[in-house]
This record gives sequence, C-alpha cells and structure tokens, in this order.
Amino acid sequence: MAGKVTFVGAGAGDPRLLTLRAAAVLEEADFVLFDPGVHPDVLARVRDGVPRHPVTLQLTAERIGQLLAEHAKQGRQAVRLTWGDPLFFGPCDAEGAVVARLGAAIEVVPGIGPLVAVGAFAGVPLTRTSDVSPSVAMLSVSVGHETLHDWSKLATATDTLAIVCDAPTVAETARSLVFYGRSPSEPVTIVENVSLPTQQIRETTLGEVPLIAPPKSARVVLVVGERAAPLTELSWLERLPLFGKRILVTRAREQAGRTAALLRERGADPVVVPTIEIRPPSDPQPMIEAAGALGGYGWIVLTSANGVERLLEEVRRQGKDARAFGSAKIAAIGPGTAAALEGFGLKADLVPKDHKGEGLAAELALAIGASRPRVLVARAEIARDVVPDALRAAGCEVDVVAVYKTCAPPRPLLDALAALLEAGEIDAVTFTSSSTVEHLCDALDDRAAALLANTRVASIGPITTETARKRGLRVDVTAGEHTIGGLVAAIEGFFELSTTGTRSVLRQ
Repeated sequence: MAGKVTFVGAGAGDPRLLTLRAAAVLEEADFVLFDPGVHPDVLARVRDGVPRHPVTLQLTAERIGQLLAEHAKQGRQAVRLTWGDPLFFGPCDAEGAVVARLGAAIEVVPGIGPLVAVGAFAGVPLTRTSDVSPSVAMLSVSVGHETLHDWSKLATATDTLAIVCDAPTVAETARSLVFYGRSPSEPVTIVENVSLPTQQIRETTLGEVPLIAPPKSARVVLVVGERAAPLTELSWLERLPLFGKRILVTRAREQAGRTAALLRERGADPVVVPTIEIRPPSDPQPMIEAAGALGGYGWIVLTSANGVERLLEEVRRQGKDARAFGSAKIAAIGPGTAAALEGFGLKADLVPKDHKGEGLAAELALAIGASRPRVLVARAEIARDVVPDALRAAGCEVDVVAVYKTCAPPRPLLDALAALLEAGEIDAVTFTSSSTVEHLCDALDDRAAALLANTRVASIGPITTETARKRGLRVDVTAGEHTIGGLVAAIEGFFELSTTGTRSVLRQ
C-alpha cells in the first residue's frame, strides 16, 4: 500500500462518535500525531507499537507537515489526529498545505465537532425549524488571538453566536461582545466537556459571564442569543442513570473495554486502571499438553473468560480449531465465560444457575452422575479448589491446568490510582473477581480500606464480596446476577436508591 497522510477528526469528546472511516484509518496507521485533547479510547484503536506523539506548542504547522510527509514518502500510513474536526476550526489547512507541497498524498476524514455536538448532547440546536430565517455566526477564539476578530461587526451581526472558546478567553469574549453593542442581559449558555459524562451546562447572561467561576476544561462552547437556552426535552444525556459518575474499572486491560462501554452507555465516566495483568502461566508445558489432548477428556471446565481465551489461543497456536474438543462436553462457570466460548464457535453444555464455584461443582456432579469421566479444569494459576475437590470426591480423574496467571500492573499506574482515590475523584470502584480485590489491596498496602472508605465499592458476586470484606473493605453493592451487565445494573440501582427522588446532574 502506498504511503499517505490522513487528517482525522476525533470529534469533540465521546469516543463512540468516531466515524467508521476514522476508525479504519486509525487501525491501519503506522505513525500518529495527535492533539492532547483527543479521548484516550480513540487512541486505543491504534495498534500496539505504532509510534504516537502529542502535538505540542513547539511543533509548528511546517514541522508537523514535514514529519507527516516524511513518513508517507517512506510508504507508511501517517495520521494527524485532531480534536473536533481537522478543518472546521482545526489546524490542518496549514499543515495539509505543507504536506501537499512536499508531494505526499492526502485524505481528510471529518469529525463531529463541538458546534454539532452541542445540539445533540446539550439540547442547544443552533438552528430551529420555528425560525423563518435563522442566522447563526460560528467562530473560534483561542488564547492570544482574542483581538484578531472584528468584534464591531460580529457582536450584533446575527441573532445567535456560537463560539468555541479556549477556557481563558471566555470572560474577555463576553466583555468584547458587550462593549461592541450586544446586550449584557442577553441569554448565554456555556457548555463544558460537550458529549462527555463530565458535561456541564451553565445558563447565565452575557454581562454575568466574566463574574462566574472560570471553566475547568480546556475548551468550551459559548452560545449567545435568545435561542441559547437548552431545550429541556432534548437534554437526554444528563437523564442517563449514571450520568456524571466516575467509576473505576479494575478488570484486566483485555476485558476492560466491554465494562467501560456498558458504563458509558449508562452515562458514567469509566476510569480504566487495571489492577491485574493477564500473563502466561509460570510453567506453560501442562497447558500445551492439555490443549493437544482435549479430545481425551469427558468434560472440560472453564472458570473465566480469560481461561477460555488463553486455552483457545494455545489450540490455535498448535494449528487446530474447535474440532480439537472432539466429543468432550464443556462447562462454563457463568454467562460471561459461555459468551467467550461462543466467540470461538463453541457452546457450553452446562452453565450453572449459581455463577460461582460451589454452583458449578454441584451441577457438574449431577450432570456427570456415575460416569466418572476424566475432567480438565482450565483456570488461573492461583484459584480456589472447590470444583476440582468436588469432582475428585465424585470419583473423577481431574487434571487442574493453569492457562494464565494474574500479576500486578506497573507501580506508577497504581500510584496514579491512589492519587485519584485520595482526591475523592472516584464515585464507585468495581471488582469483578477476588484477584482484582487482592491485587488492589496489595498495591495500596495498608491504605486500601482508608482510600476506599469515601467511595462506593461494587462487587460482581458473593465470593468477590467475601474477599473484599476479609481485606477490610466495606462493600456497598453486590450484583445479583454475577455478570458485567448485572454489576452495572446493580450500581445503577444503588445510585437511584441513594438519591431523594431527583438525580443530581452537573447543570449549574
């Protein structure tokens, strides 16, 4: 494939708004330059190992264009990833001109910018069907360029002004509009973090803007005019059940994506800090041998989605597929594990109603009856022995094979998590297994109980809850259905019950 430079708009916030074309370009990228304001989940689409660098103030348009063109001319797919849209108040006209001058091919992929998102997420449509001849002026005000606009013409030019402002320019922009003839009593809506769970909406007047607390986010949308007030019937985002809640996801990075996606759909702001990393077992030889002899077992028992993925990875590495299971029956501890199996074209023969070791052991014993088959239990390196002990007691020959082990993540990541908890910036912490509890508590040393005392602790099930309590943690929520969906639903129900009939939103 010939090299090319693609300018990609990441949108104004919510990573789910990325276009299909933008997602495809990022997945094929060989080199990425990105705006610091781009959501981390957008960057996560870039393949591991691909060089990615933030655009700093020291990088001029000329230098950015040169870097992109150099990579494209070497046959690479170079991507310039911008906040918002590359060309609608974006910097890529100048950067693109440099790339074109240097002879590299160009593509531009638009993004959903803040002045589109403000209608969709804050209920502030910039044009309305009731307006016979709507007039809207859209502009951007950045630090150091406040005086470059002709405010004498802009201030009263249209009924509605929609302005994307760098946070430090908001007060001066309001003063300029009043000085050049806009009424200080005119309605203004200020929207921060548009489209994100941290979105904040302030309704005020133009004259009051310089007097209110300055925005905390880097950029805001300022809508000025009689049509600036949000339409409450369109303000759907803040009505989501977990809107504005920052919820810590402690799952391994490989599984955190689905949990974060479910939380985001319910309005939460997921903070992904894996407290465990999934690695190969200390001695992989038993796993290799077991994967090569799956057809020799009567039952194969899988106790986690991680176990499914690691065992099947080894099966594929050996050049085999689902047929390697032969006539063996498969037991999965719960719906999540069963779903992971289905992803490989396999259907669990047994999923217990009680999604924990005791439930699996009991139903397996009934299913096996007097047949006493040879059983493989594929699990984590350190795990409870409830299932293998019960099967051995029933007369089965049981092979317990570690297909993965869990380890603590890097220290700096855990230190950053401790800082978030200490600052009270996390509304709830989720635990999806006993190992996530153990690793977090070990990482936080003797501070765990104190750091988690001022947040809510949510557990996926009774075994995880028991582990947390043994480590001195107060557990506020235990999911009735021991799945990620059940955990999210339980958190939602807890916060609904803890309110007084009206949900707290970040509208000021």
